[in-house]
Amino acid sequence: MDPFFAILPLVSNRTHPSNLLPAMPKKEVTRIIHFGVVGGTGTLLNALMVWLLLSLGNRFFQLDPGAHGVATSAAFLTWIVVCGINYLLNAAWTFHSWPPSWKHARKYYLMAAVSFVFQLLLLNFLLYLLNSNRPLETAVLNGVAVASAALINYLLASLWVFRR
Repeated sequence: MDPFFAILPLVSNRTHPSNLLPAMPKKEVTRIIHFGVVGGTGTLLNALMVWLLLSLGNRFFQLDPGAHGVATSAAFLTWIVVCGINYLLNAAWTFHSWPPSWKHARKYYLMAAVSFVFQLLLLNFLLYLLNSNRPLETAVLNGVAVASAALINYLLASLWVFRR
């Protein structure tokens, strides 16, 4: 056999994309998927609730949905509800830490608060850049900000809140 072709399997095995990264334990992959499903559900619920609050505020109180204070208030009220739902779902399904504890709940809300500050900063930055004044646009921008905070959430949840 030609020496060149004899080394091809060795080279191709080392450079194949699946061999460049260390294997991730199946349990961790499953946890990331579960966290993503919970987070995705929470992001959709968050966007719907923000849109509903902004629409109601605009319709009944003539509040400008693009105003920073109005958008931030809607995002905050929604965050309180969605954060609690996400904590319960992640405790039960993602991290198998059931029944929930006040210790974990406090850590989870603190972790979510850090991500929420990031979310609000990003939301207001996007509102500043794009000058949105309609409920649906603002809700979509808030959804982008919520999804962007997901990495911070997962890292803190895995490494601090539900660490075993």
